[in-house]
Parts: sequence; structure tokens; C-alpha cells
Amino acid sequence: MEVTEARAFIVLAEELHFGRAAERLQMGQPPLSRLIQRLERSLGAQLFNRTSRQVELTVAGKTLIEPARDLVAASERAIESVKSTITGQIGTVSLGFAGASSNAEVAALARELAMRAPRLRFEVQSSQFADDSLKKVLDQSLDFAIGLWEFLPSELDALHLSDDEALIALPKNHPQAKHDTIQMAKLAQDPWINLPGGYNSALQNRFRQLTLNAGFVPRRQQTVPDSWTVMLLVGLGMGASLTLSSVASSIPADDVKFLQVEDPSNTPLPLRLVWRRDALNPVLETVIDTATALFG
Repeated sequence: MEVTEARAFIVLAEELHFGRAAERLQMGQPPLSRLIQRLERSLGAQLFNRTSRQVELTVAGKTLIEPARDLVAASERAIESVKSTITGQIGTVSLGFAGASSNAEVAALARELAMRAPRLRFEVQSSQFADDSLKKVLDQSLDFAIGLWEFLPSELDALHLSDDEALIALPKNHPQAKHDTIQMAKLAQDPWINLPGGYNSALQNRFRQLTLNAGFVPRRQQTVPDSWTVMLLVGLGMGASLTLSSVASSIPADDVKFLQVEDPSNTPLPLRLVWRRDALNPVLETVIDTATALFG
């Protein structure tokens, strides 16, 4: 049974009148009659009793109603799925991010996509370092990444989401903690607690730039795996750290004072959404359009 036959059968079964059924189907009565006759021949059963006065369903016809409806519904779902895929409303998309610096943006994007494209599957992967997510976008194991990077490979396109400010985190009992701003040179003798950094780590490159501008090399550095550990150790008085305004606002740190850096080179660090420009498809474009409307 073909979908067109099933649809015609259902309408005739509801109307029990060839004229009204043909009108609903927007076709003539003779083509409808031939369509039903063809269906009956293919099934080897009479579906309707026809007289000059009325049309009635046979037992076989009554039995066929639900299967015919299921066939039409399945066809409509298939058509809708294809249309939704073409328009980017159905599919799976993956996004990587690292640390507390992008938590708010990831959550906001996920909420907005859930409203705009509820049938889109949005998979989020957290990694320790932003560079990890960037590499996965390049090798196409991730569709998107959000992070702070010093440089972006030429294969990628990017959307600016927000700006992050590099701040100094000090123990509250530190002599400089009574101020709201600080010159880096005043911390030349302090031990430092840092996150691991690579050549593309925006925060660690900023730290090297600020200490170079201040004319000193940090005398002791302790490397820890994440911002939560950084704030814990700073709060315990084990050193100072260069961190981010997003971290200061998202991680509880009652024993830590955050200070702005008195250095004109300490410009805002851009948080960006990146993707491969040669991997665009309707699903990815839905995410980009949503992010642009949300953050652009």
C-alpha cells in the first residue's frame, strides 16, 4: 500500500461518500474510484461495499484503518524530519569548553538553543585546557569550542561572545589587599600560583607580558590544574595569582581579594566561539545564528 493510496482510503473511510472524499483530496471522483480499486486489487480484498445510495466499510476495510493511519503518520514524520534537518532544527552538535571562564556563556547558549531548536541535540564536553577543545575542533571531533586563545588558526572562524579581564588574586591578609588596584612590580617578591599554560594560553601569555613590563621574573611558581585549586591556595596565603574576572564572579573565594592591574597593556581578553569554516552545515548555522543573536 502506497502513502497516496492510504491517504485516499482514510478520507473515504471518514466521509463514506466519493464526492465529499474527492473534494477533500482535491481530485475528481473517477481517479479516486480507480485509486481505491487499485488498492483493493493489490490487497486482494474488498474494502468498501458500494451501492447507488451509500458506501460502507467492509470488515477488511475497518481492519485497514489503523495501519493506513500509521503509514500516513510515518510518512509525515519522515518529511518533517528531512525538512527540519535541512533547516538545522534536527541533528547533533558538540561544543567543548574549559574551566569557569566560559560557564555562563555555555549555559546561556544551551538554554537559548533549547528554546529555539528543541529537537537539536546539544552535547557539551568540558576539558582542562582551552587548547584541548581548539585541537578537537581542528580535527573535527568537536563542532565548536568556547575559550580564550591568544591565536586562532586560519582554518577557523570565530564569534566574539564577551570580554574577560585579567585580575590579580591575593590573600585577604596580604599587605596590598587593602587596595583595589595594583602595580605588578609590587608583587615581584611574591610566590605565584598559576594554571598550566601553552603557547596559545591567553592568560599565561598575559602573565608573562605583565611581569616583563614590570621588570621581573617570578621567583617561585606553583602550577595547579584548575581555577578552583588556584583560589583555594591563594586564600590559604600560599601566593598570588593572575586570574580572570569570570573566575572571580563564579568561584566562591571569601579569603581572596581581587585587584585590577595598573598596566595599560592589560586590555580585555576576548572569549570566542570558534568552528571550522569548511565544516558548515544547517545544524551548525543554527548554533551560530543563535549565538550571534544572543551575544552579538
